[in-house]
Amino acid sequence: MFDFCPKHLLDIRLVVISLIFAFFMLSSRVAFTNKSSKNFTENNLQAAKVQPVAICNLSADETKSFCGVSSATLTADAGYSSYKWSTGATSQSISVTSSGTYYFEVVNSSYETVTNGDFESSSNHYNGFTSDYHKNTNNLYSEGDYAVIKNPNSEHSSFATMGDHTSGSGYMMVVNGSSTANVNVWAESIAVLPNTTYQFSVWGASVYSASPGHLAFSINGTQLGNIQLSSSTGVWQNFTTQWASGSSTTANISIVNLNTDPNGNDFALDDVSFAPVCRKTFTVTLNPNPSKPVIAQN
Repeated sequence: MFDFCPKHLLDIRLVVISLIFAFFMLSSRVAFTNKSSKNFTENNLQAAKVQPVAICNLSADETKSFCGVSSATLTADAGYSSYKWSTGATSQSISVTSSGTYYFEVVNSSYETVTNGDFESSSNHYNGFTSDYHKNTNNLYSEGDYAVIKNPNSEHSSFATMGDHTSGSGYMMVVNGSSTANVNVWAESIAVLPNTTYQFSVWGASVYSASPGHLAFSINGTQLGNIQLSSSTGVWQNFTTQWASGSSTTANISIVNLNTDPNGNDFALDDVSFAPVCRKTFTVTLNPNPSKPVIAQN
């Protein structure tokens, strides 16, 4: 039989104490690791919510050399609704007749950054943007009021009966122009990637013919341009421009009505968009067949 002398008991106690201490330290480490991992994951998720990832999934730039031809066809990547070539063409393919560098650009709408640009958010049609105008869901008879609705005439008997730009049956932002200057009609602050080109686009239309709105657009306080709306109601007009982020990580986009006439000056906005622009370049060399030599006759 094993002799449980005091020395053996002391050794056993030390082993037990060591095991308990080791278990406590291991549990604490696991808990700390889990907590750190949780915080790291939550931080990444939070960053993903505010930081758009502008990925250009185009194929790589190409260098093409053609022999024995005087022209060549260049074809852009498929899957985009519109194309803009350096030549001014808007088709998916172009024909070139001289050596040089050509490129096309597309807007990667898969990474749209405006939260509710078409005002179709199912949970809240007023979600995603701010306005210095007064939201009025009852009527639009007062200057400086706005509402997100399907038909302007439903909140003002003198406004046009018309459909939105997106589908003709959806929501739009309808505005009774303010007589106060430099008031934001629509604004949103968006996280952007530095050194990335974005395309800003918005559609506007008059809902009343008198004194149509004159809309100006800016990012971070720098004006991008403006558009004078037509006096013809229900005619949707587009403003589109590109903006390079440079070192900026935030784009504060705002739409202001330059018209302060209290009589008329009523309009609608729809399909506000801000998405990254992707470009692919072709370097082309054409080597046509040399002309046949002319043999002089004696």
